[in-house]
Amino acid sequence: MKKRVGLKLFLALIVLTAMGAGILPAAFAASQKIINVNAEIPANSPQISVTILKFTDGNPDDNPWTNSQEVDSMDFGQFTYLLADNSNAGIFFSPIGFCAVIFAESFGKPYDIMSSCQGISNGGYSLKPGSFGLTPVYSESDKFIFPGGEKFNGTFPGNGANLSPAGPAVGDRLIYTSENGVATPRILQAYYGFPPFKAGGALPFPDYTPIELTQPPGQYSGTVTLTISLK
Repeated sequence: MKKRVGLKLFLALIVLTAMGAGILPAAFAASQKIINVNAEIPANSPQISVTILKFTDGNPDDNPWTNSQEVDSMDFGQFTYLLADNSNAGIFFSPIGFCAVIFAESFGKPYDIMSSCQGISNGGYSLKPGSFGLTPVYSESDKFIFPGGEKFNGTFPGNGANLSPAGPAVGDRLIYTSENGVATPRILQAYYGFPPFKAGGALPFPDYTPIELTQPPGQYSGTVTLTISLK
């Protein structure tokens, strides 16, 4: 028994001696390195991106993603007075229409989306403001596509969100106002066109003014500005 105790004591002295000499680490000894971490959130002002789709089906209620082509501008071409059945409409109009698909991101802040147009003119001549129409549309099936997934527009939000009715595109027109509080990113459709009267003489949109056949000829042009701003 004494030999075993002496052996244990001898081994313990060897370990302590090694630790004192720095050969073995002391029990629970630790060191640390503090690493600084830096990151920056960019200025999160509201942003929009716009895809312009051209279609010729004449019906702004149709799905803009079908029977359409992506373009960079809205060129309505030469106006006509003949309807699809070759009857005389009695006015000038364009069978071509465009849909500006607006992808809006405000980083949670309530926002408005506006469309502004100062008119369509040719020198001293201008098309009647009520001839150029704007029809805002909200589609639940529109979707954001990103790497690894997609997110549908979904149900129209409540809490103060509102989509403006159809009307003339000339002037400053509100397309959409988001919900109050924490606002969500949304996709809006804005249809632009120079339509004729509907079947039976119904107006294509409120405050519509047709382009008379006496309108001076020439190349008419203008601009549409789409803007997102915080409420």
